[in-house]
Amino acid sequence: MKKVALFAGFVALGLLPAAAQSPVNFNARGLVVVSDADMSASALVDGKLLRDNTAKDVLTSIKFPVERGSKSVGTALVSNSLLGSAKTIAVPATGGLAYVLESRLRPDDGVAEYKDVATELPGGEKLFVVDIANLAAPKAKFGFAVGKFPTSIDINKNELIISTMQSGKELVFIESAPDGKPARFLNLPFGQDSTNKIIDISWHPSGDFIAFTLKSHEVGLYKVLREAGKLKNVELVGKPVKVGIEATFGKFSPDGKHYFVLDNKAAAGKGTGEGEILVVDFSMDGATEHKIAGKAPVGVNTGSFAISPDGATLVSVSSGKSGSPWSEAGSATGSSLSLFKIANGALTKVVDYPFEGIYPASVAFDKDGSNLAVSVYEYQEYGNGTGGVEFWTVTKGETPALKKQVAKISVGKGAHTLRVIP
Repeated sequence: MKKVALFAGFVALGLLPAAAQSPVNFNARGLVVVSDADMSASALVDGKLLRDNTAKDVLTSIKFPVERGSKSVGTALVSNSLLGSAKTIAVPATGGLAYVLESRLRPDDGVAEYKDVATELPGGEKLFVVDIANLAAPKAKFGFAVGKFPTSIDINKNELIISTMQSGKELVFIESAPDGKPARFLNLPFGQDSTNKIIDISWHPSGDFIAFTLKSHEVGLYKVLREAGKLKNVELVGKPVKVGIEATFGKFSPDGKHYFVLDNKAAAGKGTGEGEILVVDFSMDGATEHKIAGKAPVGVNTGSFAISPDGATLVSVSSGKSGSPWSEAGSATGSSLSLFKIANGALTKVVDYPFEGIYPASVAFDKDGSNLAVSVYEYQEYGNGTGGVEFWTVTKGETPALKKQVAKISVGKGAHTLRVIP
């Protein structure tokens, strides 16, 4: 008994080897993250790319449980961009393939600065398919055009929905074959003024509806029309509802009853005050107007949020002023997670958790909501530098809490969107 007690004491004190303590806990088969090598996070503020011309955009796939060294981690060259509303990648729950939007193209090697990267960085038009059947050795397969300036992608089983800025291709539907090639490709009716565009899109858990955020900072709903189980068309349900002044990322609750939307109040990386998460209750049959059912404040420069599988908690990730040029006061600080309780669609703030790292943009729960993964774009490190995936342990129940895990996984500099393979 004394030996058991002594062992437990050493574990609590952190005096046992790393293998005995399982320093990375994440209950899933795998995790996929994309890294944008075309600019530093501070380029969102001052336009200076500060990039390494030899560095390339990559997709990193991670196999759990992780082992020391690189056996559990693999990379593939895949063009991607931070400027994609935190939905630049889609992975089916079954894994096997990853779909990555090329929202923006790599600037020419001689380009070092833009006045505004969000408007001047050249637009992409392709969707790339990556084989991730072997998570330790992903393989880029092929890409094909979907529309200029693609902004968002989401997946329902083997059905992809994509938004782009190209007229006539604002709403693209793809039924993916097992090898990732498009078995069907439809340009669906947009139903809005041609000067407006979709910047974020989400499948309803049922696969019967699609929610969208417009450039005009409104949120709307499409009903999916099917024939013999196959998507045939969509029709607009009701009128879009206004949701703040810089609405971006949205996500349904697991039961599909509520839609949560982030209003960052400012362009990416340029916020100076708190944003908000708004709760939208859609009228699914169009009998009444869609309405904003609630709202709650979040941090400064919030990138996205995740909802636990049981629908009881929401965690948002904010970068604060961490993405400011390194010469400015407060740069590389201010990143945080915000924890909320959810009850009948209402959000109650629990607490904020500050942490180190520059421009964290994506967060994801594991399959049972016991742990969180968070992407970190870069760290205040000179030399080549890296991005990272960091992990937090979740305490569930009436008094939820988060605790940062010690270990992280280094990935390509510019890490942003995460997706989990349960």
